[in-house]
Amino acid sequence: MRGLLFTPSVPRYVAARLLGKRYPPRALSLQLVTLPEPERPAGFERLKVRLSGICGSDLALLYGKQAPTLSGMFSFPAILGHEILAELGGVRVVVNPVLACLERGLPDCPACARGDDHLCFNVAEGNFGPGMLGFCKDLGGGWAQRMVAHRERIFPIAESVPDERAVLAEPAAVVLHGLRQAWGEGKPWPNPAVHRMHWPAQILVIGAGTIGLLAVKMLRVLGFEGPLWAVARHPRQAELARQLGASQVFPSAQAAQQAAGARRYRGILGSTAWRGGFEGVVEASGSPKGLQEASWAVQEGGRVLLLGAPATALHDFSPYWFREVGLVGSYAYSWDDFAQAVKLLPELEGVEAMVTHKFGLEAWPEAIKAAATRRGIKVVFKP
Repeated sequence: MRGLLFTPSVPRYVAARLLGKRYPPRALSLQLVTLPEPERPAGFERLKVRLSGICGSDLALLYGKQAPTLSGMFSFPAILGHEILAELGGVRVVVNPVLACLERGLPDCPACARGDDHLCFNVAEGNFGPGMLGFCKDLGGGWAQRMVAHRERIFPIAESVPDERAVLAEPAAVVLHGLRQAWGEGKPWPNPAVHRMHWPAQILVIGAGTIGLLAVKMLRVLGFEGPLWAVARHPRQAELARQLGASQVFPSAQAAQQAAGARRYRGILGSTAWRGGFEGVVEASGSPKGLQEASWAVQEGGRVLLLGAPATALHDFSPYWFREVGLVGSYAYSWDDFAQAVKLLPELEGVEAMVTHKFGLEAWPEAIKAAATRRGIKVVFKP
């Protein structure tokens, strides 16, 4: 079978980090290779991949933007791809890529025992190398024709859900988990439709890529009825944000703040501070700049949900203590969150429009370039 294998290279890592999007995709540490059929460990099933998305975390890995401190939590060389729509016996399924104590053949750690398996203490221990599917050297991800996944992490998809929406199940679970972390009450979720959420009066979503647009739609599906504003830098993103439920869309966080009545105060060296803003802010751009904007866009005593995944950066922490702003970090999802996201897919109508480009594995340089240069919103492989 064919797959896209990521093999780390320090010189290429440094070059890609320095040059960013100018670095030629064909020079990245990625290669289309022929591999033997994946072995099927006990409890695992062999799947045929239909679609697999290119995530921001994949691009961060390829372009040297991930924090070096996290490198021990993953293992390479590996077949990438953790947003996966596949087939099992002719049935469409999506895959929760987490590899926790269950899959690693270990007794439950405290996190797994309380249902937070995404925070498993043993993510780098047990039967397999460190990391989840798509970041683990011993178990390939979705950028291949076939793969294996533990049967407890495989979820069938309703017939009414198109492939382009189903492949977004994993990032939808990321969003669902993050919203619960920031404004939810209790776990596990008995039913998202009746789950008590302590919504802020108004919410600003910064970033209108996959995560940001899913956040807009998920907020509406979960029952948030207040003003929902979004920051989108590209016309197609702005159009989709409105279609998915945004009340207003702005080209910048500063424009949104001014429209919301926040007051701007200029300091020395061109610096700017703000008073007022939004009670809740979702940072979904994944950039250090977006996080800095979010820290000032939230009003005094408000809360920022970090759904994006910025790595190392020079950051001004003064808004957090001077304005008593809360920062909620969110990573992946529990088993329950993923299961609930799958159940909500029939209600997430319209998000499939985010899948703008599909590529075969052999066209991987074009696919990576389309994703890295924002020519598409969600770019997927069709092995």
